[in-house]
Amino acid sequence: MNWFIGIAVCFAVMMYVAMEVATFEDRGRGFSSYFQALKHAFLFVLPLFAISGVIYYVFVN
Repeated sequence: MNWFIGIAVCFAVMMYVAMEVATFEDRGRGFSSYFQALKHAFLFVLPLFAISGVIYYVFVN
């Protein structure tokens, strides 16, 4: 159960960060532009979280 909660929280934080980056990139050009920016932002944020997870498990555990 702890794994599920951890993964859910990590996904929620990734979506929040991706939405913030997409909001900054979009600058009010409509929903389709926002979702395109969200997709690109999520592809930018996903490797960052993967790298941070690897670093956490290598050095903390």
